Parts: sequence; structure tokens; C-alpha cells
Amino acid sequence: MKLEKEFQLQAMANAQMAMLAHDCPTKRLLQTLEEKGGVETVQELCKRCRASDGFNELFAKGYGALTLEALVIKGKYGALFTDEEVNFCLELLMEAGYF
Repeated sequence: MKLEKEFQLQAMANAQMAMLAHDCPTKRLLQTLEEKGGVETVQELCKRCRASDGFNELFAKGYGALTLEALVIKGKYGALFTDEEVNFCLELLMEAGYF
């Protein structure tokens, strides 16, 4: 449970920084993170085959590391997600040129 809370707090901090410092549209993502939590938010995005709010804008501005997907693939949070969820996020990041 501690790891899930840590993920939630980091996801919210990243989304807030994206919105405030880089003018990316992450308001809806922040609301979803607050309502459902970080893990459930990622699970829903993966089920819908969607990138998180602000994903494209953050990459366009050179801040892809602030995306929810970049946080998901960190080994530290691996236990929170299925292989399929991590792979989906990894694919999105690779397509966007993260690596």
C-alpha cells in the first residue's frame, strides 16, 4: 500500500508540474488521479488504449519524463502493474521517441 501511495503522490506532482510550469492540459488527469488513484487511472487508460492527458503536449515541449506513462515504467513501481500495462506504456513512450 505504501508503494501505491508513493506512486499516487509522484503522479500528481508530475501532473501539477506539467500544468503549472509547462502549460500542459493535465487538469482532468489530476481530477482522475484524486478520484480513482494512480493505479486505477493507469489501468483504465490501458484498457481504453489511451495515453494520459497532456502526453503529446509534454513530448512536444521536451518533458516526456513527466508523463504518467514514464512513471509507470520505472522499475520501482513494477509491482503495481501487470506486464501488459507496463508494455502498453512502454510502447507509447517508444512511439513518442522517449528512448
